[in-house]
Amino acid sequence: MFSITEDTGNKDIPMGMDRQEANEYYKEMWGTFTSKVADPVVEQYGDKYILRADLAPGGLKSFGGERVIAESKYNTLTYCAPRQGHAMDAISMLAEMYNKKVVFFCPSSKRVSDHQGALFSYPHVDMRFVRIAAMPVLNQYAKKWAKENNAQYLPLGLKDMPMVTAGLVNMANKITKQLSKEPTQIWCAVSTGTMTRALQIGWPSAEAHGVAVARNIHKGEIGDAKVVSATMPFLQAYKTNHAMPFPSTAAYDAKAWDLFVEHAKPGAIFINVGSDEHINRNLQSVDIDNINSYREWHDMEDLKRNRAFKNSVQTSANVV
Repeated sequence: MFSITEDTGNKDIPMGMDRQEANEYYKEMWGTFTSKVADPVVEQYGDKYILRADLAPGGLKSFGGERVIAESKYNTLTYCAPRQGHAMDAISMLAEMYNKKVVFFCPSSKRVSDHQGALFSYPHVDMRFVRIAAMPVLNQYAKKWAKENNAQYLPLGLKDMPMVTAGLVNMANKITKQLSKEPTQIWCAVSTGTMTRALQIGWPSAEAHGVAVARNIHKGEIGDAKVVSATMPFLQAYKTNHAMPFPSTAAYDAKAWDLFVEHAKPGAIFINVGSDEHINRNLQSVDIDNINSYREWHDMEDLKRNRAFKNSVQTSANVV
């Protein structure tokens, strides 16, 4: 279903460095920053481990995105929110933690997705919808809006941001201290590859495995991870053969679970990026049936609007 590069390069490893040297490089980059996010939780699963990143505020991307958001010189952040993904929730929760606001640009649709709809529960978030042919177009619109409105644009998946990699490497180093050793293997779902690349640096000796769940994988995006393609579209939920002893996301992390249970070596770690439990709790305060996420072609009114954050959302063009 998804094509996967045969290139074994990791574009987050500086030229001339190996994994261990890159670990030291990002450790120095992280420095002495004091995090407000609680330490990662790792649970035993037989002779293996599970990283319960779903217990972090907004999931795994909280560990990567925190310092970027905390130290941003801008009071407003801008991000393109796909129909599914936990990065949006992480950005929302971190923005709340550091007293910032967020404008999310979303592809127009006849019905807003649960992951997008849940963002309406945050008072510091403003949702915008634009009809597009592909996400790269929306990203260009968001970049332009950020430049014109004194906001910080955050790339999809928080990819290509060295401090995000540093945050994830710092998280991995904390887990190594908790376990008194590195995991033998990494197993996870893969989208932009930001996570698997960072964890290969965070655990230099670990063998990485993954399942591409959302898109084609390009040169430099997965390092030397052994990645296979999911057999179903991104938004389609997967029913696992082995019960997952924690809340997860059926269309994302769950697609890597059976391979972990059946093939992972002792000492391997499964990365549970996030959970729909938190998304569903947020949806309880949202009238999702009355969110108007549909826009006609060439309707750019949501791009033209100046900032209009929550408390105005119920009277904005987004909700009827």
